[in-house]
Amino acid sequence: MSIPGFSAASRDPSTLAEKAFLLLRADIVAAKLRPGDRMHVERLRETYGLGATPLREALSKLTSLELVTSEGQRGFRVAPASTANLLDVTRTRAWIEGLALRGSIAEGDRHWESEVLAAAHRLKRCPKNDGERLSDEWYRENREFHDALVAKCNSPLIMVYRSQLYDLSDRYRRMSVQNGLAGRDFDAEHELIVDAALARDADAAVGHTVDHFVETTRVILAGDPQTRTDADRIVAKLRRDIGAGSGLSGLK
Repeated sequence: MSIPGFSAASRDPSTLAEKAFLLLRADIVAAKLRPGDRMHVERLRETYGLGATPLREALSKLTSLELVTSEGQRGFRVAPASTANLLDVTRTRAWIEGLALRGSIAEGDRHWESEVLAAAHRLKRCPKNDGERLSDEWYRENREFHDALVAKCNSPLIMVYRSQLYDLSDRYRRMSVQNGLAGRDFDAEHELIVDAALARDADAAVGHTVDHFVETTRVILAGDPQTRTDADRIVAKLRRDIGAGSGLSGLK
């Protein structure tokens, strides 16, 4: 029997679990679900219109990605946020992004170059602010831009880990950054990365990318009353740590 609007695929448990995973991940990364929030399965069923089994499967998968924590019999919570974790995410993301970018620059062809330029153009042209904060369109185009830069990296393992780190980093940015980072010239920062990548100057491209990541972290720290007065010192050490791990001696 065929029911309009309810296909066999929509009833498939794996499909429902994937749908649950994508919906929950999007809301956690967008900070609609806040750090420490309890993930009550019954409440999630009402919110997302999905069954308990696919939701639990999705929550288990999100736990492996460090976006959710499991509390045994007490259920699940959105992963907590902390300065230490933010710094760890930024440092590790900078290292992994550097590896991916170097690999992509080495393998990139003319098609890759055109995709990078097209992604940069779309990002530059999209509205950055929706009146209150960075727009969802900007977040989407920004991710596609950074994805385009590393698209020719031929290591699936690096790319999987990179995607996880992007989500973890994006969550902090969305939780903390308001009003489009007034005074920050995103377009100029992105242009430096693109120019270096297309010139096949991997050291410069990685260096500008690290600067880009670290500046976001500095803004987040400067906006937090608990770290505001110490932000410059924390960021200086972060830059040294990234440089030591990536071999970029200019990061001081």
